[in-house]
Amino acid sequence: MFPVTPPTSSSPGGVVNLHHARRAKRLDLYRGRHTDRVRFVRTTLETLTQSGTLFTEEGTRRGLSLLKALQLLQRAHARLEEVSGDGVLPAARLPERVDALYSEVDGLFARADTLSARDEASVAQLPAR
Repeated sequence: MFPVTPPTSSSPGGVVNLHHARRAKRLDLYRGRHTDRVRFVRTTLETLTQSGTLFTEEGTRRGLSLLKALQLLQRAHARLEEVSGDGVLPAARLPERVDALYSEVDGLFARADTLSARDEASVAQLPAR
């Protein structure tokens, strides 16, 4: 008996598994959101540091909030690795577990957004040193 291999999307008449395509698209979307948030927090921290504002009382509080936001984003990254199977843990297979992981990531994103106050004006309003 010969092993049966399913056709791929690159073969003529191939079948594309829409479930896997949707999962990959959703994961890419969340990874993009994660990257945007990390970039924003790091840029804000750099702005605080380079302007010297980080060394004021309010700037220090803002910096600590941004560092906490980075910690939350690291946790979100770990959950996304669990969804994809790229990390230490194998990929989540049950739809309920995948949905729970995405819900947790959404919550982590919301908390990180609150801590980082995703508006540029808040950094500009801090007194310069």
